[in-house]
Amino acid sequence: MATSDDPEANPPWRDSNAELRLLTDNVPAMILHLDRELYCRFANRRYVEFFGFGNGSPVGKPVREIIGEASYREVERHFAQVLAGRPVSYQRIVHHRSGEPRHIEAKLVPSVTKQGSVAGCYFLATDISEQKQVEQALCDAVAQLRMFADNVPAMTVSYDANLRCRFVNKRFAEFFGFTVEGMLGKHLREVVGEDAYREIERHFVLVLAGVPVTYQRLRKLGNGECRHLEVKLIPHLGDDGKTQGCFAVTTDITEHKQAEERIWYMAHYDNLTALPNRLLFNDRLSQAISLAKRDSRELALLYLDLDKFKPVNDDLGHDAGDELLKNVADRIRQQLRESDTAARVGGDEFTVILPDIAGREDAATVAGKIITALVAPFELGRAERSAAIGVSIGVALYPADGQDREALVKAADSAMYDAKRAGNCFCFR
Repeated sequence: MATSDDPEANPPWRDSNAELRLLTDNVPAMILHLDRELYCRFANRRYVEFFGFGNGSPVGKPVREIIGEASYREVERHFAQVLAGRPVSYQRIVHHRSGEPRHIEAKLVPSVTKQGSVAGCYFLATDISEQKQVEQALCDAVAQLRMFADNVPAMTVSYDANLRCRFVNKRFAEFFGFTVEGMLGKHLREVVGEDAYREIERHFVLVLAGVPVTYQRLRKLGNGECRHLEVKLIPHLGDDGKTQGCFAVTTDITEHKQAEERIWYMAHYDNLTALPNRLLFNDRLSQAISLAKRDSRELALLYLDLDKFKPVNDDLGHDAGDELLKNVADRIRQQLRESDTAARVGGDEFTVILPDIAGREDAATVAGKIITALVAPFELGRAERSAAIGVSIGVALYPADGQDREALVKAADSAMYDAKRAGNCFCFR
């Protein structure tokens, strides 16, 4: 028989029950005190109210009966561990007295006597259902964000203040040759490469200073293809107004750029000969005059009008006429330097800009070469029909014959009519 000195005869739960009741009934946790045989020796009010025992009480009942056989089998290993003197924490779903499933977080703490033996355990549990709901809502929000981000046409990524990736959508990761998981935590330098990083670093310095930035650049892919990208950098500001990182939204604008280039080309080049048209000729001439003025240099403008072109159109047809014009353009180009400009400014009218010439002799040499090239017969079409034409060229010099574009064109045009009257030659103004 146990004596009064025997710790098993004076377990801790017999001391100050009233004070224990007052304390435990006012803490936000469900509490049980179990002896070594896992019989309930104490239950606070919150536990009783949460699980619902009617007018009864779990006190004096084994935990197997209190929580049910199925539940006990799930947690039995935890009780074995705590009775071995090791605290345990776990989470599980239980049923509220209403039948509603609830998430709880439970802790099992050994009840130890003064002599150090385990006399039982304390069970402390809190209802974390709302926390779980918040966590689930957060997970759902992240999943929705991921689904949205992975299906928008833009490439999106979030960097922290040290420019390490903390979020990236699938499109961005794949474009740069990564998986989403493989990109997380990587520095911007590792993502884009050292050379590209040096080019764009200044933009990220600005955005981390709180300044939104938009820039465009070319990105060469692993297969050698180049893509035009537009990048918008947006500062990520914390509640204190300090920059915590940035968001980068990247759009592949290659098709848009190509469309712009096609439209620009159609507006500035002759569709038949691929030479600059009158619009681009005017721009090139204005630029050439500005450079010549700045450097105190001369330039020449040649105005060409084909001779005997109309009979080709009339006798051989418009297709032959078009082919002849393309061949004329090719022959003119072959007589020029890389820095010269040939343009088609009318039906059978062409111009040539000769920047940075030494004088009249240079212009005369080029004009003579063009005449020689164009008087040689042209073989047209599969039928190998031959066409012979000539050309009359008017030459005007800057600054001697005109100080601006309009004056120079007028002078060259006037000289061309002089050459036309003389026939298949060139004339200076």
